[in-house]
Amino acid sequence: MDDSTTSQTPVDPAWLAFGKLCRLPNLFTAWADIFAGFFIVSAFANQGIANLNAPVIFLCLVLASSLIYSAGMILNDYYDRDVDARDRPDRPIPSGAISAQTALIAGFSMLVVGTLVALLGGYVYVDYAAMPWRGGAIAALLSVCVVAYDAVLKRTVLAPWLMGACRFFNILLGMSLSKELPFSDSWQVLGYDIGQLLFAGGIGVYIVGVTWFARTEAVVSSRGMLGLGAFLMLAGISMLGIVPWFQPSIVDVDPAKSFGLWGILVLLSLALGRRVVIAVCYPEPRNVQLTIKQAILSLIFYDAAITLAVCGTIWSVVIVALLFPMMGLRRWMYST
Repeated sequence: MDDSTTSQTPVDPAWLAFGKLCRLPNLFTAWADIFAGFFIVSAFANQGIANLNAPVIFLCLVLASSLIYSAGMILNDYYDRDVDARDRPDRPIPSGAISAQTALIAGFSMLVVGTLVALLGGYVYVDYAAMPWRGGAIAALLSVCVVAYDAVLKRTVLAPWLMGACRFFNILLGMSLSKELPFSDSWQVLGYDIGQLLFAGGIGVYIVGVTWFARTEAVVSSRGMLGLGAFLMLAGISMLGIVPWFQPSIVDVDPAKSFGLWGILVLLSLALGRRVVIAVCYPEPRNVQLTIKQAILSLIFYDAAITLAVCGTIWSVVIVALLFPMMGLRRWMYST
């Protein structure tokens, strides 16, 4: 038997290869965005009490986000297939587990279906969603950002901002089919008030920082780039902390809640801060990659923190529970 044949890495079965291609563990961070956005606008429409009175709409938004997020991961590997063939031949496409053509068709099909599901979700219940078309519109904007990042601008300085825009629109997607709109006398864009935009923007800026941090994760990173990434992550977290001061429709303006939210955000950031300091001081690939994994994991906690401030304990616990399937899947599939 040929020794070169026996030494080759075995090809993953199709189901496992597809899960790796989609970065399936990270999908639960996209769910956390949708859960947080949906629970927040539900609480606003029900005088501070979140509920699932529109479960089909909720499921449509989760499915739409899942499809678009997974499509983004698939197309990311499709457009990086030549680089991966050289540097990471075990990835699903260069390993031959999934063909490039299959990945391309699957990615764009999932973008289209995800956008249609979000659009149709607004018309499931007659007269429920205040702006029934908004889910489809936000999903379309999200899809455009996904394609622009993966196919055109990934190697440019605009790439981190596009990645942040993807997360920004994903939060807005969770809020898109709300039953009630903010008060008419408040400043709004497409029916989103400043508090909602600040929440989505904080998560978006945080992801811009994570993306800067990950720009050269496979090699020894520049401390300057890592420092910029850390600064932007801190800026995003700070934006989340000032949400109560800008919009009582999101969080009741109560000093106790404001300081409580800051306390939670500080505690949540301690573990991440430790990783960041280690990576900046010793910018080897392993330290940087561990920091990125911690930053992605922390997304769920930040979504849960805002949900806790708005909706109480139960719904924030639901979001935190997404950690369990995420951590379980990480044993089988990579997340970076």
